[in-house]
Amino acid sequence: MVGPCNRFAHAATLGVAENPAKAYNPLFLHGAVGLGKTHLLQALCHTILRRSPESKIAYLSCEGFVNAYISAVKSRGYDSFRNKYRSVDVLVIDDIHFLGAGEKQASQEEFFHTFNALHNAQKQIVLSSDSPPKDIPTLEERLTSRFKWGLVAPLDPPDFETRVAILKNKAELHKVSISDEVINFIATNIDTNIRDLEGAIVKVTGLAQLTNQTLDLELAQEALKDLVSIKAVFFTINGIQEMVSRFFNISVSDLQSKKRVKSIALSRQIGMYLARTLTGHSLEEIGAGFGGKDHTTIMYAVEKIKNRIQKDKQFKELVTRLVQELKKKRE
Repeated sequence: MVGPCNRFAHAATLGVAENPAKAYNPLFLHGAVGLGKTHLLQALCHTILRRSPESKIAYLSCEGFVNAYISAVKSRGYDSFRNKYRSVDVLVIDDIHFLGAGEKQASQEEFFHTFNALHNAQKQIVLSSDSPPKDIPTLEERLTSRFKWGLVAPLDPPDFETRVAILKNKAELHKVSISDEVINFIATNIDTNIRDLEGAIVKVTGLAQLTNQTLDLELAQEALKDLVSIKAVFFTINGIQEMVSRFFNISVSDLQSKKRVKSIALSRQIGMYLARTLTGHSLEEIGAGFGGKDHTTIMYAVEKIKNRIQKDKQFKELVTRLVQELKKKRE
């Protein structure tokens, strides 16, 4: 699922898959656990093989590379090891930060020469890590420098809209029906990584099946109470309205009214957007909280604010500041 959090990394990986050793070499992906690094690496390999089945690809973890090197040295099979990894068209190493953990001078030396041999032969190198090159501990400067020769692309935690898209996709894959209300509740409260989102889907659907209950908001809250009680910041429609009214110096009754004054209308739409993205309430419930508006009005407001956030940097900063104020209040 492509969103603002991974669009750059996805585009870069696709570019490499379509033109190995011509687009970005090396390609260095970095991000925390569960954000899709391995998924992108495997997709890259599949795409290259689909386009060029004769391509020789070596795909392995950094730990696997180090262990293979140690075994080769012990068994006096160094020449075979060297030929294996220096004769490929594409070398893909997952978790390259392992190379900077502990005392691995010999392994770093070997990878340095492997990297040079492949790069000089115009073969593609793709690496992933939990941190950018400069932050990998005890990594030799000459390797850090080479890792930055091509393109360094981050993967960030998914934003709310991407989390919703991921959850809907996972629900479809698991062949379960989950309401938007439950999807929004999970997306609001699980904001760490994709693995946690999938785990939440499994937990919620599992509880519903085991207890033969309807998969509603109450069941989702029960299933995720251990996770949510630690991480979640709960918001209410009233709390959002109070903060928005103070922020824009208007009354809560103005937000709930049908007044079409431009400043009030915009404040109301922002309030609707925040209620939709920060609470588990349905469109109908949000509409009721804003003076009996119908669900299409809420949908229009959410879409309008979302589009403006994407296009207007100052407006995005304003909405972000509002969210921060809301979180401070809840903390």
